[in-house]
Amino acid sequence: MRVTIKDVAKAAGVSPATVSFIINNKPVSISTATREKVLKAIDELHYRPNQLAVSLVTNTSNTIGLILPDSTNPFFASLSHCIEELLRKHNIAVIVGNTNSDPDITRQYLQLFSDKRVDGIILAQLDFEDEQETIACQNIIRHLDIPTVYVDRVANSVGQHSIVEVDQRQIGYLATRHLLNLGHRRIGCASGSIHLTVNQQRYEGYKKALIEYGLTPDPDLLFCDSLSTNCGSKALPCLLGHNVSAIFAFNDMVAYGIYKACRNYNISIPDDISIVGVDDISFSEIINPPLTTIAQPIEKIASHAVEAIKILINGDKPEHNYICLHPLLKVRASTTSYKNL
Repeated sequence: MRVTIKDVAKAAGVSPATVSFIINNKPVSISTATREKVLKAIDELHYRPNQLAVSLVTNTSNTIGLILPDSTNPFFASLSHCIEELLRKHNIAVIVGNTNSDPDITRQYLQLFSDKRVDGIILAQLDFEDEQETIACQNIIRHLDIPTVYVDRVANSVGQHSIVEVDQRQIGYLATRHLLNLGHRRIGCASGSIHLTVNQQRYEGYKKALIEYGLTPDPDLLFCDSLSTNCGSKALPCLLGHNVSAIFAFNDMVAYGIYKACRNYNISIPDDISIVGVDDISFSEIINPPLTTIAQPIEKIASHAVEAIKILINGDKPEHNYICLHPLLKVRASTTSYKNL
């Protein structure tokens, strides 16, 4: 059975109130001998305070809810790891919820975290294909009134909460400009749903780079499916049918699917086709050939998100309610100069 404060009091020969005063460092006059007896009893009985009871008294739980759209995606796994490490340094625990990008599951986790009295929520997706689903999630958050920080997949309007995101338009622009600089002009896109803000913005960056080079964006060169390896496998034959010489994959997982399809078609990367991904997840540097990709600063995202949630929990307002970080192009061996064969 769980050791209670009454068990500690009985073992030390004091009242439960005295034990409570000592555990909570209350400014009351207690002799050194009594204090030592209580601490010894706590140690011998392996007593740990009932955190639920403590949270009811203090109205805090030292717990954060972290909602991810896909914990199997290495990008979100790394982000979760960084956030947990940073919060652990502040003695804050993390409960992780994986939604599989399902708005119903997102709403369930929001309600569950509220029921568990978490001090705050870090939400890595508040943007769904159906705008009404996004609005429904926003309404729940507004009703719960829990300090919330949004990261990564953020809708255009999220109210008064803090936002930490990467410039998604710049991601699309950097990837496309790199390929254009190499002489490629027929550049395909392998994307998740274009109805998601993150994909819309990356596509806008892609189009901006093309227009700067005097090119007219061709909607036939956009293949939409999902941000997964399956998308890449499906995209390759469709885009090859439109004579592309390069593909901008909207994340590294999509790029891996293109790699797999290229092997099946006996297509050489980068000699036959150049590939650029997004996220710079760990495998991208060790696959053959290493993938050129746009890195998102995961450690900075996590650091800013944790700092913002701490400030909000304390009832203060962050100096900057919106933080937009810059991506970085990492050139590797999956891209090369265009060869007109």
